[in-house]
This record gives sequence, C-alpha cells and structure tokens, in this order.
Amino acid sequence: MKGTRPGNDITRMDYLHVMQTIRIQTTQMIELEYELAGVGDRMAAYILDVLIYVAYGVLVAFLNDNISWIKGWWTMVLTALPILCYQLVCEVFLNGQSIGKRMRQIRVISLDGAQPTLGQYLLRWLFRIIDDMISSGVIAVVSISVSNQAQRVGDMVAGTTVVRTRPRASLQDTLFMDTENNHDPAFPRVIELNDQDVTLLKEVINRCERDPLNTDGILMKAYDKTRALLQVKEHYAPLEFLRRVVMDYNYLTSTEE
Repeated sequence: MKGTRPGNDITRMDYLHVMQTIRIQTTQMIELEYELAGVGDRMAAYILDVLIYVAYGVLVAFLNDNISWIKGWWTMVLTALPILCYQLVCEVFLNGQSIGKRMRQIRVISLDGAQPTLGQYLLRWLFRIIDDMISSGVIAVVSISVSNQAQRVGDMVAGTTVVRTRPRASLQDTLFMDTENNHDPAFPRVIELNDQDVTLLKEVINRCERDPLNTDGILMKAYDKTRALLQVKEHYAPLEFLRRVVMDYNYLTSTEE
C-alpha cells in the first residue's frame, strides 16, 4: 500500500473535518489523531454525572433522616461541596474523565497533546459557571456545536477539548474492501489519494451503513469533496460512488506492488 503522498495535506484535512477529528502534534513531534466527542456524547456523560449527584444527595438525606449524623448548615456543606468539586477531582485523578465520561468513553485532552495540567483542569472547572450554571448549558451546547475543535468556553480558555477514547476504526472500518481480480477501475485518479484519505472514506461508508438516517451530512460532504478532488463531472449515487472509489484505490494500489 502506498503511504502519504506529497500535496495531499489539504485533502486529508478536509476529510478530517468531515469526520470531526482533531490532529495534534506533540512537543516530541509525534502526530496524534483523535475523534472529537460531539454534543451528544458530552450531554450523555453530563446526564450520567447528574444521576450520580442525585444519588449522592438522596444518600446524604437518607442518612441524615435516619441517624442524624450531621445537623444544621453542615448538611448543605456536605451535600453541595462534593457535588461542586466532583468534576474537578474526577478529571484530575481519573485521567481527564468523570464517571459519566468514562462510561461514554470520552476524556479531556490538552490541545498540545500532553496530559492537561492542574491549571487547565481548574480553568475548565471554573468556567462551568458560564457554560453550565448561568445559561443552563445553552452556552456550552452552542460553543461545542460551532467550534472547529468541539470546545465549550472553558475548553477554549484552558486549551483543551474532549475526545473519544474508543478506537476510531474497528477491523471492518479499515480501508480494505474486497475487489475482484478482474475489477475494472472507473476512477484511475484515485491513486492521487493516500491510505489516510481512503480510510476516512471507508469510515464514512460504514457510518452511513450503520445509521443511514443519522449521518450529519457527512455523506454528501465526502461525496462532493471526492468528486472535486478526482475531477469527476458525472453524478452518481453518493454511497455507491464512495464504495467504488475505495475499491478502485485498493485494486490500483495493490497491482502496483
């Protein structure tokens, strides 16, 4: 298989944008790629954490009603303080994850590829006042949706974002697609792409096949971008077109070896 080809940086970055990924170069000059956690993942993690808050509050109330272990304003302190500090403590000691984030397989990372510092975690935590409390989460949802790096305000200030920890591609999501020995390539210009480009196209195909009603427009974006890159003027069924591009690429690159 061919590796990276010169001149395809814009191609790859466009596909990465389609798949909502972030590519980070660390201080050790190592390039890491992550799939960004979207609004859905982050809201689900937040709801799971809220359920933990509720369960804890119920437990404190139950203990207080039955054994009167605390009295007066200490009840409020013992209830509110752990809930208030929960996100900060969890992210610091659980590698950027709260329990809800861990259940959703997402975590906080620094934009420089390093483990976030205590200061970054503190900034994210403090800006929850704006992101979650003052606006009831509206500001957080809007900023995550419009930000290129899926950041809420606290992430922007702290230089962090939230990514998925599960692998971006399973074995079936790799670029390989069975082709017949007598396969007749329809788009010979596919050899100008590289493995990264085609892997991302295969991810688009698999995502659309798994959930055709919830593709976030990625199918048409990938279709239009690929047609433009390959200078294809004819129109095709988008999903079939992408499948054919992947098959052509596999066939042409394998016969060059």
